Amino acid sequence: MPFRPQRPHSIAATWARRVGRFALLLALMALILHRVGMLDLPHAVAAVLLAAVVAAYVLGLAVIGFFMLWQIGAKGGHASFSGMVMALMVLIPVGLAAGRYVQLPRIHDVSTDVIDAPDWLEPPPIETSWLGRSDGTAPAARELQAAAYPHITGRRYEGAIDRVLLAVRAVVEANKWTPVANVGLDVLVNGLEPSPASPETAKPPEFSSGEADPERVPLPAPRPDIENQPLEPLPTFAVLQYRTRTLVLGVPQDILIRLSEEEETTFVDMRAATRDGDHDLGLNAALITDFLRDLDIRLLGIAGG
Repeated sequence: MPFRPQRPHSIAATWARRVGRFALLLALMALILHRVGMLDLPHAVAAVLLAAVVAAYVLGLAVIGFFMLWQIGAKGGHASFSGMVMALMVLIPVGLAAGRYVQLPRIHDVSTDVIDAPDWLEPPPIETSWLGRSDGTAPAARELQAAAYPHITGRRYEGAIDRVLLAVRAVVEANKWTPVANVGLDVLVNGLEPSPASPETAKPPEFSSGEADPERVPLPAPRPDIENQPLEPLPTFAVLQYRTRTLVLGVPQDILIRLSEEEETTFVDMRAATRDGDHDLGLNAALITDFLRDLDIRLLGIAGG
């Protein structure tokens, strides 16, 4: 009777697959619950970090399973591979975020004007958590921003403030930001875009029967002296505040846009900040860069330094 050796079974490989499923599920559920608004960011970060620790343990078990497969031919190669893949699905994004945490400055508030940053019209609600938070407007934080993001500067456009404001609003609508507050917007927008009459207030056309109607006889009225009436000057300053969330992770961000008309030009400043933690991982700088790039495209040919 031929001898058939029994291959041992790797317990480490089995547990690598089981615990790997738990780590991946924990990270995904934390991100999904945060994205739908059921879990705040500090708790989501804590859950993801816990999942990363478990994933590192899973990766060690997978390595042991591969070693036993190579040395004594123990069963568990598929389980070790599955556990390793699930562990890397957690560890790679966390590692990329950790790299940005180390390489980028520890700031959470970015402004194109590091000397006189625009003030919030409605201060964002900030809740204390285990992540910690420092003063993002401190001179030391602004120096870190200037050294890390020298390209984050305001834009000067050749044109009146109302023209630039229309382009700003177009970019904001394309990004689907939620308005929070504004100063000077209503006066500038009034008269720029005709507002169509609502169906409730629109009157149906009236048809004449051919007979004279005494009630509709036109009466002469004095013509207003438009030429001699002083025109009210348009405001030369506007501030718009919005809020948004990042597309994938749903990190809340607050945005402030300041427009200042100077002679025949309009200067645009921006400010963006995250609400949780002391490090934005470069999200605010990326938001301002993308917005100003889109604004330059809409106002192509009139942008200046």
